[in-house]
Amino acid sequence: MSKTSNSTQSRATASRAPVGLTEGQIIAAAMEVLESDGLDKLSLRAVAAKLGVRVNAVAWHLKDKAGLLSTVADAMVADCVPAHLPPDPEERVRTLLASLRTALLSHRDGARLAREGSSLARTHQRAFAEAFNAALHATGRSPKEAAWTAWTLMYFTLGLVKEEQTPQSRTLYAEAAEADPAAFPSLAKTIAHLRPDSFDDRFAYGVDLILSGHSSVPPTPRPATGPATE
Repeated sequence: MSKTSNSTQSRATASRAPVGLTEGQIIAAAMEVLESDGLDKLSLRAVAAKLGVRVNAVAWHLKDKAGLLSTVADAMVADCVPAHLPPDPEERVRTLLASLRTALLSHRDGARLAREGSSLARTHQRAFAEAFNAALHATGRSPKEAAWTAWTLMYFTLGLVKEEQTPQSRTLYAEAAEADPAAFPSLAKTIAHLRPDSFDDRFAYGVDLILSGHSSVPPTPRPATGPATE
């Protein structure tokens, strides 16, 4: 057989899906790696090892690390839009965010995965974003106000959950609690109200504060405040 024939055959073989391996199996294996080893160890190679296949078999489905993260993040939020949402739009926002927070907390490094695997090209992430933004638009906010409120709420939720999923010995609370209260009296007063057992209350408070806020949205972008560029 000629070299040209061998090359053609190799390309044809590479274009076919690995027999018997499904994306669902890959996602399940990736979730196992995530739970056992954490996000830093989640890779195509680790998933392939978990499945007992060559890394190319996984790459055929997901292409690269970015594809792996966005696929697993999408699976994580698959059930974040409840079948029945409250009729009141602000309550819909709260319900959707609570559902998202529950999903993120259900997986090791869930907040980091959601951030690093964020992709509105993915089915479930796009569906959540549509429901979430539709609820904010229904509150009567202008498109720009809805956009900026959505952005603020999402980063608040991701930040809070990331703090929840950080080992307690490495949190700002733990570090601040070591400060001398006589030397840092204001910090001592503040940190007393940021205990690890107050996440639920802080989450509800933060969402309510953002939704009830009346910060004005400038009609045009403000001048850049960073270093001047030539």
